[in-house]
Amino acid sequence: MIFNDYLNIVGLKKGLNIIVHSGFSKIKNAFPDLTPEESISALKDIVTEEGSIIFPAFTYCFKKSSGEYDIFDSLNSKSKVGLLSERFRMSDGVIRTSSPTHSFALWGKIKNEIDETNSPESPLGKGSVMNWLNTHANSYVLMLGPEFSSLTFGHYLEIVTKVPWYNYSPWDYMNVLSIGVSTNGEQKLKEIPGCAKSFVNFEKYLLDKNLIQKSTYENLSAYLISIKLLYDEGLVYFSNYYENLLCGKNTCPACDSRRKKFL
Repeated sequence: MIFNDYLNIVGLKKGLNIIVHSGFSKIKNAFPDLTPEESISALKDIVTEEGSIIFPAFTYCFKKSSGEYDIFDSLNSKSKVGLLSERFRMSDGVIRTSSPTHSFALWGKIKNEIDETNSPESPLGKGSVMNWLNTHANSYVLMLGPEFSSLTFGHYLEIVTKVPWYNYSPWDYMNVLSIGVSTNGEQKLKEIPGCAKSFVNFEKYLLDKNLIQKSTYENLSAYLISIKLLYDEGLVYFSNYYENLLCGKNTCPACDSRRKKFL
């Protein structure tokens, strides 16, 4: 099997708007001869510019009270969320948004509505790329390898449903302030996404209800999930079972701080 065929089996089609979460090492294990550039070309060839391809290109350039922090440069700051993300960011026709902490690499029709200046005070909420996906038809999450702990849309759901800690920063122990820092200056932020490890419980909820299915080949597992499904089911889960979004007690300082303050 070639990678393009696998993407077709997963359900990828022309004209979809997709946000991609990937683990290239897992892709490489299944398709040993595949390069990152060939992976990106396959995605573009199938989706075409009638659709949109989005990769997180996060750098987490927060100001820190300790006085030592990275400064975001949209052209030169490398993505910290995977090899494929970084290679996609550098590929032809891709632009990058300007959020110092949570930038996105964009290709296709989304560029007609979101440009390089996009940097909302709510990096994953109102005015963000996540918001754009949620308000456009044929929008999907494509997960090639990683678990739901990589589900950026989960943070959007936290904000929309206003889980108790949606606008609380759990990163004080790391000296993180609610300020992004870039070559354009400082930006105050309304929300800072917290730990996402327990988004896997949302994954289990969807699997138990037979709402999502994995497509597996040579130990590479993938999901193609509609944003509408994630939003509709997320409203229910995040509103009623938000305690399940926290890590176990005494296993995660960020989640412990949220539990102590709000539960």
